[in-house]
Amino acid sequence: MTTAKRDLHSVFNRRALLISGGGTVAMGAIVSRLAYLQAENLVTDTYTEEARDNRFDQRIIAPPRGILYDRFGEKLAVTSPDYRVFIIPEQVGVKNLEPTIRRVAEILGLGEDVIQRRLRDARAAKRSDIVIIRAGLRWDEFSAVNVRLPELPGVRADASSIRRYPYDIAFAHPIGYVQKPNQREIDAVIAEGDERRAVYLKNPDVRVGKAGLEAYLEKQIHGEAGWRMVEVNAAGRVIDEVGGETREPVPGPGVVLSIDAECQRGAMERMAGMSASCVVIDVVTGDLVVMASSPGFNPNEFVNGISPARFKELNEDQYKPLFHKSVTGAYKPGSTFKICTGIAAVTGGLPENFRVNCPGYYTFGGRAFHCWRRGGHGTVGFHDALKQSCNVFFYQAGLHAGQQRIADTARMLGLGQKYDIGVPSMVPGIVPDEAWWKSKRGAEPFPPGMILNTAIGQGDLLTTPLQLAVMMARVANGGKEVMPRLVREGPGVAPLKEARQLPLSQDGIRRVLDGIFGVASEPGGTAYRSMGNLELWYDPATNKVVDAATAPPGYKQVQVGGKTGTAQVRVITAAERGSGVKGNQNLPWKLRDHSLFVCHGPVHNPRYACAIVVEHGGTLEQYLGGGSAAAAPIARDVMRLVLLRDPSAMPAAKIAELEPHLRGPAKGRA
Repeated sequence: MTTAKRDLHSVFNRRALLISGGGTVAMGAIVSRLAYLQAENLVTDTYTEEARDNRFDQRIIAPPRGILYDRFGEKLAVTSPDYRVFIIPEQVGVKNLEPTIRRVAEILGLGEDVIQRRLRDARAAKRSDIVIIRAGLRWDEFSAVNVRLPELPGVRADASSIRRYPYDIAFAHPIGYVQKPNQREIDAVIAEGDERRAVYLKNPDVRVGKAGLEAYLEKQIHGEAGWRMVEVNAAGRVIDEVGGETREPVPGPGVVLSIDAECQRGAMERMAGMSASCVVIDVVTGDLVVMASSPGFNPNEFVNGISPARFKELNEDQYKPLFHKSVTGAYKPGSTFKICTGIAAVTGGLPENFRVNCPGYYTFGGRAFHCWRRGGHGTVGFHDALKQSCNVFFYQAGLHAGQQRIADTARMLGLGQKYDIGVPSMVPGIVPDEAWWKSKRGAEPFPPGMILNTAIGQGDLLTTPLQLAVMMARVANGGKEVMPRLVREGPGVAPLKEARQLPLSQDGIRRVLDGIFGVASEPGGTAYRSMGNLELWYDPATNKVVDAATAPPGYKQVQVGGKTGTAQVRVITAAERGSGVKGNQNLPWKLRDHSLFVCHGPVHNPRYACAIVVEHGGTLEQYLGGGSAAAAPIARDVMRLVLLRDPSAMPAAKIAELEPHLRGPAKGRA
């Protein structure tokens, strides 16, 4: 190779090296820059996504529960706007948790007990759980918190919705109430593997039925949840909704109840100051027009959480306002049970002319069984025995019928059983017979004297006011197995079926109806002073009932049939009988007799049956006494109201019907 070629080659190599090196450096710089830019983009994307997460929230929208209506369309349970303030503990921070809650409590005037409960809730909260400090705010309270949100990080105030009960205490027991799901309920859902529902139940707006029809109809009326995306500022205030990212909730279907709101409220007002219950049933359809338990409670107190102090007050009240006496109160039926004994005795062949002499007691097995009238009733037959409630007659009628026939008749008339009407905690009561005795006492011999106590509604018998109303209805309608119902129309409600005829003695029913007519509508009857004049008249052509003051010529007086009852809650000793049995007014309230009354009307066209139980004869002096003194006057006023509000008496009234889109599919009896 020549020198010139070597020099040229050397120059080329140097240039190639420089070019190659420069290219490598340039490429390195480009790659480095690209890597930097990529890393910057990754960081930027991360922070952008985090910023988006901080600025946008998905809010679950709890659906409005189905509206509950009375039989005429009055709203009994609705969903209304609700203003609230809550915190997100994760955003507040552990150190600022207590100062923040105390600052909000100061604005709203909350007590120390509330502060401590909210602190416990917040400390137990998981991650971004919401903890409501106060719901049900007035507008001025809501505004006071809202304007201070910039100085309260992690605190939010917004408008939600809540369940409301316009008739408050009047429907507390049959309708019940909703509350937030508790942790036990949420854990149960998690155990079932439904994590999605568990998350939903933790939402502070979600309420579920906890008692009464609200619990029974939970799945049918809850509705379907929706959601929306919202943009919030650093203080948590919603500043905009994200268009297109919303799913509206689907309201739950409505439900029409059988109860008449005005009659229910009237019954509650009539029983004010008493521990009592009233049930009115349509003897043809089984519709429960009244199901009232006194005293009541305000279910609105429970929706956002009742304070422990208030719950303790209600729970320890001796008149038991939380206790649904219509279905969970079990009472000896007293002389109202003579209706069952009478039908059973006639079924067993008791002659029409059967009469007994009542000297005031009846001796059986070497023991004296007393009549309520110390001097006795003299000679009485079936009609007068019911009319004057003679124990001695029914002791012997019971022996004629036998324990098993009495028990079988009582069960056919609706005693000793539970009814699927949507009210939990119902008790079946007790109708004693030999099988029941053996289940309790084993081989111990069945006591023959037990039948005498059973025959007059004492001993081991236990009944509920609902059962007594059903008993009266089945007698009034001629022995048809009418079944009580609370829900007239709604999801899963099957069409009403005609009641089947029970294998009861029609002669026995006739004689009982004749006797209880004497109780309420004939002079000398034990309830005549209370029920003898309802001051109602009716049109013989249409059966329309009007007040006596407005009755035109040609109308006839409305009459009813009924039976009084007194149930002992203490043992009366022989010594006390000798010196004179103490009256209720001379006894402590809890030792006084229970007062009962059952009735039906109008007699010419039976439509409604009513049962009243007043625990311990009432609390006011004028109501101390047996069924005629305490329970019958209540029945009079309630039956007046019910008959005047019967659809036939109110031409403008119309039984409520749901709109087609609110009905839902029929799946069986509700």
